[in-house]
Amino acid sequence: MAIIVRLRPAWRTREGGLPATLSRPLKTLAAAAKKSLAPIPLPGAAGVGDFSSLPLIAFLVFALGRPYRGIFQDPQIYIGRAVADLDPSGVGRDLMFVHDGQFGFSLFPFVVRAMVALWGPAMTGEVLAFVAALAWFFAARALARQFVGGGAVWVVVIFAALLPNAYGAPYPFGFAELKAIPRPFAEAFVLAGLAALAARRDVVCLCCLVAAALLHPIMALAGFGVFVAVLGLEDKRWFWFCACAGVLSILGGALGLPLMDRLFTAIDPSLQSLHESHNAYLFPSLWPIESFAPLIVQTVTIAIAALLQQGRARRILAAIIVVGLGGVAIAAIFGDWFSSLLVVQVQPWRTAWLMAVAGAMALGVCAVELWRRGPSGRMVLALLVLCWSFNTALGVAGPAAILALSLHFGAKRFAPLLKPQYVLATWIFTVVVATIWNIRLFAYLWEFAVAAPAGYDNLNFALIRKLLAAPLCALAVYFAIAKPRMGPLVQKGCAILLLAAFFCLWDRRPPAERMMEASRAPPDITRLIDRRQGEVLWIDGMSEAWFLLGRPQWASPLQGNPAIFSSALAAEWRNRMQILMDLRLADQMSFSPLSAPKSTDPPRLSQEGVWQLCAREDAPAWIIAPLEHGKEPPAGIEMKLWRLPEPQFQLTEGDGEYIWRRIDAFGVIPCAGQEPAGSRMPKQK
Repeated sequence: MAIIVRLRPAWRTREGGLPATLSRPLKTLAAAAKKSLAPIPLPGAAGVGDFSSLPLIAFLVFALGRPYRGIFQDPQIYIGRAVADLDPSGVGRDLMFVHDGQFGFSLFPFVVRAMVALWGPAMTGEVLAFVAALAWFFAARALARQFVGGGAVWVVVIFAALLPNAYGAPYPFGFAELKAIPRPFAEAFVLAGLAALAARRDVVCLCCLVAAALLHPIMALAGFGVFVAVLGLEDKRWFWFCACAGVLSILGGALGLPLMDRLFTAIDPSLQSLHESHNAYLFPSLWPIESFAPLIVQTVTIAIAALLQQGRARRILAAIIVVGLGGVAIAAIFGDWFSSLLVVQVQPWRTAWLMAVAGAMALGVCAVELWRRGPSGRMVLALLVLCWSFNTALGVAGPAAILALSLHFGAKRFAPLLKPQYVLATWIFTVVVATIWNIRLFAYLWEFAVAAPAGYDNLNFALIRKLLAAPLCALAVYFAIAKPRMGPLVQKGCAILLLAAFFCLWDRRPPAERMMEASRAPPDITRLIDRRQGEVLWIDGMSEAWFLLGRPQWASPLQGNPAIFSSALAAEWRNRMQILMDLRLADQMSFSPLSAPKSTDPPRLSQEGVWQLCAREDAPAWIIAPLEHGKEPPAGIEMKLWRLPEPQFQLTEGDGEYIWRRIDAFGVIPCAGQEPAGSRMPKQK
């Protein structure tokens, strides 16, 4: 039984001054700490023997829809940081780590460093991804059990696992990313904290949020916002506490305190265009229009689900909407318009990740509850399904979401008009249109997967998250509502089948990724470059120089990702990438956001470009250049060939179509200190 502590207003006591007012919430938490350690009451929890195979089935569906792609994208940065710490005279000399301004705010790099020292990069990446899957899945289940009970819990979890997970723009991030990064772990702690908050275990919630902040402070912001909003609605002194904290922060910024002084520091005008082009997701004003349609759909879905809840569960869902939209607004006002460096670095728009999770879960809640409410509820549910099917098409999702919200609020007024035949016609239209749209999307992904070389496809995502997402969600709702009898043998058979698929299909690392993560560097290229130390320019590469060669990379698009946290890194990286672009040794779209496929204007290795780069005082020691199948290396360049044990492939965008470039070998070119035959080129700065 939950214990509610009622406090007298501080201003009615002798100690009613401002310090007492601010300390009362903290005293309340301390007094309730002992009670918070009791087991969390879970409404409608199923018995131990009920649905014994469903947790495993749901987890395997969740994991198979998010296959492991290796140390790719953001994991390259975090595991690369660990490699740099373990090898300060090698990878540690890379300019991204020399000018580091990002990793000092999290404990995650220390954990990764210890794991890499023990197991190596490859095993560390896979273990972290799998542990992230477990943590996120069970945290989502804990939160779902605060909204629904019984078999409906798995409906909510399945919806969160299969529905679109992207947030921000142009869709660079998604919740529940099974990668070796701190975001999924911080998300799991936030979800677990909100589950404790809904069960009135405030101290447990606060501990979970602190753990999330220690891993990824930015992702924990959404949880702290909901925590303060919910408790503030019950005790207004929490709002006073936060207001005073905000005033102190502003005062600290005005006084020039470390870190807080960035609040009144504008982004360097000379670097503004670089950040806007390479990291456009930091500025909501640059987001494409389709980025805002999911926010509308999620807001309406969460609002309807909140009206179906009572007590703290309702307040938590309402707070998620306020915090999510408020974060985007703060980023737009103070980051875009006022160019506050601290606001841009904090990235308050990332509170939208919690809206994305809650929106998917809320649709699961609505699917179970609205269907039981007769014609009016089923009409609203049909419109919500239509919204989510076209969640990036503002022209469809926006009007359908507004209509669904209007019908839900005016259910009694519109009840006489919602005849069964109208509801049936709406559902037929929704199912047909959504099916055609999803098949069209799947056909595009299927065609791409079939045309991809072996090991480079993404069939798991295409099958589970696109083609089978709607049928699996509908099947989960049917089992929760109709509760058909399903023998234990059928459940166990499905679990065994999915388990076999997991062991065969979850690890989808392409051959190039497996080679890069190998514990030992290829001996052929090691023999070629061992005679000279120094930086390596891996043309059209990301982190290959770190993991394959143990060398710092001279310049790569990956180094620009954390540039917003260090002006020195941003300036140096821009200078080097501009040199490579001028010499046609880098993609001409290198300042654009990282994406796949690569642009239509790839690097072009030339004798003149190599000579000019190697004549610089800060020239790299080696240049590693990919050699495309069927094309001869440029004449006049001294290089040794490193032939790959198996070909690699790079996806590029051609004239209206995608092309897979086959790489059979790499050219190893000595650079710094080399004098081309017959030329006397002065050293350039």
